[in-house]
Formats: sequence, structure tokens, C-alpha cells
Amino acid sequence: MKESALTLSDFDLKKTNVDINEIKNFDSENKFISLAVELFKEASIITTILACVYRIDKNNNPRKWTRNEAILGGLMVRISKLASGILDQTCQDRLEIANILFRCFGESLINLTYLLKNKNDKLFNEYIEYSLRAEKRLLNKINQNINIRGYELPIESRMKRSINESFKTSLFSPEQIDETKWKPWGETIYERAESIGMQEEYFALFTLGSHSVHGNWQDLMMYNLEDEKGEFLPNTNWHRSRPQYLFVGALISARANELYLNDIMPKCPDKDEINKLLEDVFIRIRVADEMHEKFLQNKSKK
Repeated sequence: MKESALTLSDFDLKKTNVDINEIKNFDSENKFISLAVELFKEASIITTILACVYRIDKNNNPRKWTRNEAILGGLMVRISKLASGILDQTCQDRLEIANILFRCFGESLINLTYLLKNKNDKLFNEYIEYSLRAEKRLLNKINQNINIRGYELPIESRMKRSINESFKTSLFSPEQIDETKWKPWGETIYERAESIGMQEEYFALFTLGSHSVHGNWQDLMMYNLEDEKGEFLPNTNWHRSRPQYLFVGALISARANELYLNDIMPKCPDKDEINKLLEDVFIRIRVADEMHEKFLQNKSKK
């Protein structure tokens, strides 16, 4: 840990210009995509900064995270990395891959927001226990194979050490995990989204994104096949992203950032300044999104 921590003044944070008069003259959706990319990038930079913020001890010195704090911080790091991947695939005009990442991105934001709004040890334990069930099933399978064979392979020894280390880090023992349970942690993902007022975001980023994650028929029809009057041909072309996903992703990211910021950082000038940055970028995203919707409406009338 460095002796002197960075402050907000160490970062060159540039605001994306959202000029209504300029946007009114946009003649193609490509310009909206470019605007959406910059706004999404701006919100993601703040996510990355917040993901690396240390907590403060009683002497006002930076300290490392506890296990429960690490769940929240780890989700912020994951969201930051997924945002980077989304931007990369969007700028390469690879909507098919961006959609997969958006689904993961949306779920992580729902989970982060749900945990921040319902903070208690029981919920954090459920979050970890749900994940460790898969580790316990794998451990059972390894031990079963060893018993049948009569001896342990080197790869099995390494796998068992890795699994046991996961339990130790998580503050659980294998005996505490009921691997036969399939109940989700907290509530179902939809119930989690509904309870925090993110139903629309759930359908936009999670449900539709599931087609891309699982390779459902809807995904094949939209991106991977050409319909020739009831017969089909392969479509190997990549598709360009639409601005809507980026606008929605940036909006919920900014709101989650605000919740996380107010949870981890004591009152200080940097906190006040980041809150202002988040509110400002939220407003600009909303304006750009509304202007894009008007653009689509006007286009449909022509």
C-alpha cells in the first residue's frame, strides 16, 4: 500500500459534451453510437476509480477490505472489467459478443445494488454459500473417484487444495455447505431486480442478453442466420451495436456508483466532487438517450 494515496485531482476526468442543438442535426445513428460510447466510458472510469478505493480505519488511515466489503468491492472491479470488454467489442462492431458481456454486466449491477440496499451478514453469507455449493459438488466428485480408484492423482491433490483454500478464504468449511440445495441466494435474480426498482433494466440487459449467452433460437435468427423465405443460410457478418444498451448500462452504472460511493467513503471533498460528477453524467446520459429516441421517432415518420 502506498504511503500517500491518490486523490481525485490526480485523474484527468473529461466530460463528454452533450449539446442538444448539435444532436438535433445528427443524420445517422452512428453519431449516437459514438456519443453513447463516450458517455459509457465516462461512467466506467468513475467505476474503476471507486473500485480501487480503500476503506478508512479509526485513525483515518487506508485499510484493506473485510470479506463482506470484498464482495462489494470485487463486484465493482468485475463491473469495471466487463465495461472495458463491452467498449472493446462495441468499438469493433461486434454486437454479438457485446450482448454476452452486457448480460454479465447487468447481473453484476443488479447484485451490487441489491447487496448495498439490503446489507446484512445473512445475505452476504448466502451469496458466498451459493457459490461454494459448486465447489462442494466438485470436491465430492473428486473424493468419490479417489475412493473408487483406491489412490489419489496429483491433479486431484492440487484441485482439493485449491477448493479447500476457497473455503478457508470464504470463512466456511465444506461441512457447512449443503450442496444439494439449488435455491438462489437472497431471492431470484428477477425478484432482486424488482425489489430495487430495476425491472426494466432486468428485461433490457438480462433477459434479452440471455439469448446471446445461451445461443437461443432468437439469437441465431437475429445474428447468425439469413432467412430466405423459410429456408436459411449462415450469416457470418458481425453486427453493429445500438446506442440504447450503452445508454441504459451507463445510467444504471452511474446510480450503482453513487450507492457504492456513499457506502464506502466518509464525507470529504473528493466524495462531494464524485457525487457531483455522477449526477452530472447521469443527466447528460438521460438527455442523449431522450434525443436518440426522438431521432428514431422522426426517422419512422419519414
